[in-house]
Amino acid sequence: MFDTPFAEFAALLLVAALVGAVFVRLRQPVLMAYIVIGIALGPAGLGWVKAHDQVALLAQIGVTVLLFIVGLKLDLQHVRHIGPVALATGLGQLAFTIVLGFGLMLLLGKDVMTALYVAVALTFSSTIIIVKLLTDKRELDSLHGRIAVGFLIVQDLAVVLAMMAMSALRTPADGGATAAWTDVAVSLATRLSLAVGLIALVMRWVLPRLVAAMARSQELLLVFALAWGTGLAALGAWAGFSMEAGAFVAGFTLASTHYRDAISARLGGIRDFLLLFFFIHLGVELDLTTLGQELSSALVLSVFAY
Repeated sequence: MFDTPFAEFAALLLVAALVGAVFVRLRQPVLMAYIVIGIALGPAGLGWVKAHDQVALLAQIGVTVLLFIVGLKLDLQHVRHIGPVALATGLGQLAFTIVLGFGLMLLLGKDVMTALYVAVALTFSSTIIIVKLLTDKRELDSLHGRIAVGFLIVQDLAVVLAMMAMSALRTPADGGATAAWTDVAVSLATRLSLAVGLIALVMRWVLPRLVAAMARSQELLLVFALAWGTGLAALGAWAGFSMEAGAFVAGFTLASTHYRDAISARLGGIRDFLLLFFFIHLGVELDLTTLGQELSSALVLSVFAY
């Protein structure tokens, strides 16, 4: 329908503004409007969205900026206060959901590996949506907001580790499942040790001077913040963790500097603009044609997760 991706993006922005205004008038979260737009204009609807790669890239950058800002708001003092609570609640809910979800999938007649994968998938919380809602309600800096973010980050990291372990279980090494588990454990321990050590060194010796030098120009400070956030996000994905975890850590490393408020304020508008494409992309990627194949299981699991 559109000759160029630019024209498509212009149309998406116009539709987003109009539909978003309707949702705001109805006192509904504007992010729901963006998801509806993605469904309506994606393959399941009118099929207007063709620039999938461009939308996906902007969506990834938006997620990176969002988690980077969240990390900026959690300095070491906050982590000491909310860390134990977030760790206990996050891991507790994770174990509860996996055990009950696994049993429920077995009752639905699924095989063991399918049941295990679905049980782990049920533990995924929509970190991006929850953080966005907390931000819109200006509750991200509240006590419950910080605990919720810590809870979500703990869950995300734990689920990533669980998925890596299950991949080893599904494709064991030549020495068998035991060797595969050993390889995964050694690999994870090595990566975590290197990551923690490197981050500690950078926070102690490199970042303070580097950020102070960049802060001489507000434009340079903004560019550096974006480069640091996206760089660590890419590094996190490359290391086998997640892009979101890398972005969060990038923000956390700058949370103890004197410039975190300035960086956060300048990134706020960029975050809101880019997250528009994340929620549109989320709607575009929804494949409603496969829903009927597992409708009964989906309904049961939805009730359980709710």
